[in-house]
Amino acid sequence: MRNMRADRAKPVAAGLLASVSLERARLDRLAKEAASRPLFVAGSFDRSAIMTAAIAQARLQRAKGNKASWSQLLASALKFACICAKQQRAFATH
Repeated sequence: MRNMRADRAKPVAAGLLASVSLERARLDRLAKEAASRPLFVAGSFDRSAIMTAAIAQARLQRAKGNKASWSQLLASALKFACICAKQQRAFATH
């Protein structure tokens, strides 16, 4: 009987779950702040803002448990940020 009790999974500490949740919330806030920066300013792309938004999005995806490599996460986030910048440029010209 004791062996069966020892085989059970130990409950996860509540503090650990709370810290993971707080970290996800922090990364989500940073991603929203980075995405709210204009990516197209004064007739040119703001490469710093695009890269900041891409890194924040990649960190958020990793925190959510995505098992892809960092380079894959950053590549997909950078593609998305570039598409958003091109859309902002299209809206600014009209």
